[in-house]
Amino acid sequence: MSAGLDGFLEGFVEPLLAGKTARVGRPLRFEEFRAMAGALASGRRPTLEALRQGRAQGLIAEPALAPPGDDELALWIGLHNVLALDHPDRPRVWARQISWRRVEAVTRHLLARGQAEDFEAALARHVAVGPFVELLRRDSVVLTVEGEERFSGQPVPRRRVRFGRRDEVVHWLSIAHADESGRLIPDVLWASPITCALRPTLAPEGWSPLMFAPFLFERGFARAVCHAWAASKQWIEAGGAVMGALWRSLAPPVELDTIDEGRTGERRMLPAGAAPLALPGSSFAAGPREIGAIVGALIHLHFIKVLELGARLGVATATRSAPVQMFLALPLLAPALAPALGSPMAPPSHLVGFEGQVARRWSEYADHIAEVLPREVVENLRATLVPRIVKETAQP
Repeated sequence: MSAGLDGFLEGFVEPLLAGKTARVGRPLRFEEFRAMAGALASGRRPTLEALRQGRAQGLIAEPALAPPGDDELALWIGLHNVLALDHPDRPRVWARQISWRRVEAVTRHLLARGQAEDFEAALARHVAVGPFVELLRRDSVVLTVEGEERFSGQPVPRRRVRFGRRDEVVHWLSIAHADESGRLIPDVLWASPITCALRPTLAPEGWSPLMFAPFLFERGFARAVCHAWAASKQWIEAGGAVMGALWRSLAPPVELDTIDEGRTGERRMLPAGAAPLALPGSSFAAGPREIGAIVGALIHLHFIKVLELGARLGVATATRSAPVQMFLALPLLAPALAPALGSPMAPPSHLVGFEGQVARRWSEYADHIAEVLPREVVENLRATLVPRIVKETAQP
């Protein structure tokens, strides 16, 4: 294998997957990607494959990952270039702005190369993007005669005269970025539907949970997603982000009418009504099973929080945003959705012991939700969302 591939994997990819210090060098070009792709195909890399498998096992117990291929390599190089574009010493590489615009274009192409056609491919992409969005950078702030000087993710020169120093650890994704990196971050997230599923508040504009809905038919993955949402301190915001994106995806496309422009004889298309601007559901797999899988996962999130005795406390501090209100209303739809999705719990009268206690908690939680939510929110969902899941599913 080429030294280029070895150096890239050992210096960047493997430390990234292992949660260690990854080294970011100059941006890599498309020609280098092609050369590395040929080297990657020439043999197995046990260390890399073990790291990928370990990362995947952090999500599901028995992942099935194929050996890494061209698409995964393109994703790794794209992630590296996003960081290189944000490097504080990048003017030392190229001074001309046009060179960096070319890097941005190549990086966007690499990030968009290949989409996840099945769960295994999507899982492999999350193995790369998941640790990327968790990246931390250790900065050193040095006090000098001129004032404070920050070394962003770099060692402080030994001969630097300083009167004091402090280290700061920052979450890379949360800080300000170079313009090119900022524009590419949504492309990184688009590349991994599972990462967006696990962190819906980070998902880019236009994202839809219907993109990962078929993966929820994998029981282990569905469990992992629900518990990832529940583990977040902002579980209500996460549920609202998923529900809001689902609602926008299911909104009907804007209908258009043809009208006359007048003396010119030109004709143009204008909206026929006030239909919301949204991605049409037909762009994704939007059948009753897929919609039901998303809604069922969100209801299960409520159930987990009821078991943790943290649901009512969270609802008490909820915002007035429409997506959050729709998410909070879902437990009230559970009886209507039961023919398709089942029920979280049987009626309390049929259960005893711990199960009876949980059933009573669930019933009390639903009553609490009904008290704090506007009734029209619940009725709107009952009239629009429930038929998308129950009527079609119930047909023979």
